[in-house]
Amino acid sequence: MSVPIFEGTFNNALDDKGRVAIPARHRDVLKYLEEERVMVTYHYVPPNPCLDLYSIAEWKKLADRLEQMDGAFGEARTLFESVYIGQAQSCQLDKQGRILIPQGLRNRAKLGDDITFVGARNKIRIFRADAYDGIVEQYEDKLTNNPDALGALGI
Repeated sequence: MSVPIFEGTFNNALDDKGRVAIPARHRDVLKYLEEERVMVTYHYVPPNPCLDLYSIAEWKKLADRLEQMDGAFGEARTLFESVYIGQAQSCQLDKQGRILIPQGLRNRAKLGDDITFVGARNKIRIFRADAYDGIVEQYEDKLTNNPDALGALGI
């Protein structure tokens, strides 16, 4: 059986303490991977900040790939390590399938009460709900104005 991927879009609410339930479909993938912790870090999908959530196994793969790359002191790698890796936080899933998103990451991603989980194959992106709506509109505009916009992806 192939490893399941994170897919689908789900809305949920942060509670007053900053906890949020991981959507059931995404929790199923984490259960399959036998993960009880996840890594959450800051990301940016223009024009909106968001968070990326990885299983521990996928996070380790990312770190291993980075370690094998040339240019240890290059600007791009330094920025990536300082921001993407440097702001990562390990979060424990509780018995209800919730995680506590650290305040600093909630602030950085400008998360409000309503958030959207977006499956992105080997990770989950977490957006402020209205910000994700804007990204979907941007995507639709690009496809409407340039139907071949996804050609570079080979799909």
